[in-house]
Amino acid sequence: MEITVKDYMERQPGCPRVEPTDQFYLWIALRLASVWDASEWLRDVDDEVRRDVVLAVTGYYQDVVADAGLWRTFTLLHSRQTGDPVPHYGRRDDYVDYELNLDDVRYVMWWTLTGDTGAELDAHDTELEALALAFYQVLDEEYEEAPVARHLVEMMDVDPDDSGDVQRTYDLAYWLFWRSYLLRPSSWAAMQAAMPQAHAIIAEAGGGDATPMLHELNDRLMASTPAGPLHLSIGEWIRAITQELP
Repeated sequence: MEITVKDYMERQPGCPRVEPTDQFYLWIALRLASVWDASEWLRDVDDEVRRDVVLAVTGYYQDVVADAGLWRTFTLLHSRQTGDPVPHYGRRDDYVDYELNLDDVRYVMWWTLTGDTGAELDAHDTELEALALAFYQVLDEEYEEAPVARHLVEMMDVDPDDSGDVQRTYDLAYWLFWRSYLLRPSSWAAMQAAMPQAHAIIAEAGGGDATPMLHELNDRLMASTPAGPLHLSIGEWIRAITQELP
C-alpha cells in the first residue's frame, strides 16, 4: 500500500499549508501502512480503501492527542444516547474517555471500511480486532510524546453565531464534512449518489468551467445530508463541537 504526502495532506485542515506536526503524523500513517502490509489480516481489502482506513486512524490519533473536539463530541453524544462511548463494543473497564483506546481504533477502522465500500463487515470480526490491536500498539508506543496538532485545535475554535467567523465556520464545515476521519465515509457515499448530477453539470457546461457549479453541488450536499455515525447535520456537528455541552 502506498501513502503519499499528497494523500496525507488532502485530509489536513488548511491544506496545502504544511504544519510543524505533519511530518510526525505522516510517519505514523506510514508505520500503520507497513504493519498492515506485513500482516495477514483483511488482505482482500482494496488498496485505496486500506489507505483510507490508515489515514482515518491517523486523523483520529491527531484529534485525540490534541483533544481537538470531534472525537470528544462524538463519544460524549453517543454515551448520552446509549451509555457506551462508541457503537458495538460496550465500555471496557479500562476505557478512558477522550484518550487513546483500542475500541476507538477498532471502531474508526470498521466505520471507514463499511462506509467506504458499503460492504458488510462484522464489527467483531477477528481479523479486524487483530489488526486494530496492532495499530493501537503503534499509536500507544508514541502517545505520550506525540505532538499536538495546534492547527486542528484552532480550526475548531469558531463561533458560528459570530458574523466575523463566517468564513472560518464554513472552512470548518467543509473540512468536517468532506475531509475529516469521522464524517468523510458517509459524505463520500452521498457524493457517489450525486454523481449523476455532477455529470449533468459537466455536460451542461459544454467544455466550459464547471467548477463553480460543482462547488455549489458540494455545498448543497453539505447543507442537506446528515453526516457521520450520529447522522447529524453539519450545523449540528459544529454547534456540538464548538459549544460546551451541558
